[in-house]
Amino acid sequence: MNIDPQHAAEALIDAQDAQADELSLQARSPVRLSHDQADFESHLHGLHSVHQISTPAPGPSNSQNEPAPVSTHYPAASFVGARAQLAATLTGATLEALKNEIALAEQQSARWAPATAPGDDGIDRDRIFENIERSSYLKLHRFQNQPGDCKPRAETSTTAISHVRNTARDHSSIGDPVERYPLDRARQAGWHMRGKTTASPFVSLVEDPSKLTVSVDHWARAIANNANMLHTYAVPKSAVWTPDDVLSTIGLRMNVEDQDNIDADLDLMCSLGRTPTRETERLFLGGNLDSYRTANEENPYKRKTGEE
Repeated sequence: MNIDPQHAAEALIDAQDAQADELSLQARSPVRLSHDQADFESHLHGLHSVHQISTPAPGPSNSQNEPAPVSTHYPAASFVGARAQLAATLTGATLEALKNEIALAEQQSARWAPATAPGDDGIDRDRIFENIERSSYLKLHRFQNQPGDCKPRAETSTTAISHVRNTARDHSSIGDPVERYPLDRARQAGWHMRGKTTASPFVSLVEDPSKLTVSVDHWARAIANNANMLHTYAVPKSAVWTPDDVLSTIGLRMNVEDQDNIDADLDLMCSLGRTPTRETERLFLGGNLDSYRTANEENPYKRKTGEE
């Protein structure tokens, strides 16, 4: 779902007063926010300070020919949708956390934008959730023997969404465009896809697990044919790395004056170019993939003893 930046900013401005009331209530209440909720509120509060805009107070017009400023009603459903979008992209919320954010946003919006206001059709939580899930998440699969077999070999404390935020912050602070894939990370991802996983901070998944069972890569095929379980994950798109993303980043960022790395980069690009796209491999950065698990089942593709 595409969110209009201007409308989203207006919604966040309107929500600031509601959140101030909520924080005041929380100060008098023994109920405490969860760690994830507090983290989300912290990031959302940071956006308020960026988007604050002065709005003329209603009153008599300075000119007989100019109408008095009129406060524009912002539909509560749009606010809830915008906040849900932020939960998916800014905090990398799990689907369960996304549902909680939608419910919280609905409660907040009820204080300043009644659901029965003119032109407002009310809030359909399920519809908002389905729209965000469809537009901002990918359903990915991983063959595993144990539930914990979804950790990278290195940098297990890294989280994909913190990487996205930190990269955006670093580049915006010096005026450069946001780059999701810094060259060093792109190289790590590329070599992981080529089988060098010993010191990798990434975890491999696939969109279509059936295609891995007939992969030309005998290691990938062996995993698909012998793993005990097939786990399913719903991962924010902002946390997913694809072969095309990695390939384009390395190609765009290569520096012909960097003779120490150009040969290795060319070799990596050629190797990635030969990766069969039908395998639908996707990478996740960091050690918290298990929080995005939505289902698991016995591996339906596992070969029985004696099968060729």
